[in-house]
Amino acid sequence: MRERAVGYGYSCQGGRPENEDSYGLADYGDNYCAVVADGLGGHGGGKQASQTAVRFLSACGERGTLPTEEEIYRAFAAANEEILEKRRDENHMKTTAVYLCIHGDQAIWAHIGDSRLYHFAKESLCDYTLDHSVSQMAVALGEIRREEIPGHCDRSRLLRVLGDEKFKPEIHGPARLQPGRHAFLLCSDGFWESVTEEEILLDLCKSPSPAEWLKSLYLRIMERQGEEHDNHTAVAVFVEI
Repeated sequence: MRERAVGYGYSCQGGRPENEDSYGLADYGDNYCAVVADGLGGHGGGKQASQTAVRFLSACGERGTLPTEEEIYRAFAAANEEILEKRRDENHMKTTAVYLCIHGDQAIWAHIGDSRLYHFAKESLCDYTLDHSVSQMAVALGEIRREEIPGHCDRSRLLRVLGDEKFKPEIHGPARLQPGRHAFLLCSDGFWESVTEEEILLDLCKSPSPAEWLKSLYLRIMERQGEEHDNHTAVAVFVEI
């Protein structure tokens, strides 16, 4: 019998006038779900969009069985529909989103935009999402390396988000989790652009809990952030199989 998944999250306004990020953690007994969303559009619309994404996606898993790809897609679609209904124009109320559900020794995740998920096992990075961005395309074309994305000129140009008439979340899984400790990190771009994957892994190896892991990474970000640093949000989940 596995230990129950445990999670911890935080969201920081950074140097921006408003925090448009949102996150959610939901423990349904057999299912443990986590969501991070990064709102776009400003003037309150980004925050409303990210909250909408978190509300719909956090509920995906409440039935207690591992959500199917179709169920996850429907949750993204429902969030997208509500955002489209409430937006004032095509540039108002958009958001990225990344979702995780753990059920027993299985995990399934999905994302849209450049909010990321990292999966660590046996003290190594074993899987991660790829941004839906122009910069990620530059990586695929061999023009830049993945670690150069944070400084790339087109880093903020996203190809997929919630709040567009045409949207396409990318769904991964279900993945079978092998025996041992697994750690998942879901985060907005304001988080991952300020810490390297090597630093994320280093702090993970020293952390007995999700809270300690995120607190260590938060301190790194706070040491580096400037006056106009972006909102930064993260959720960490540990599960022992």
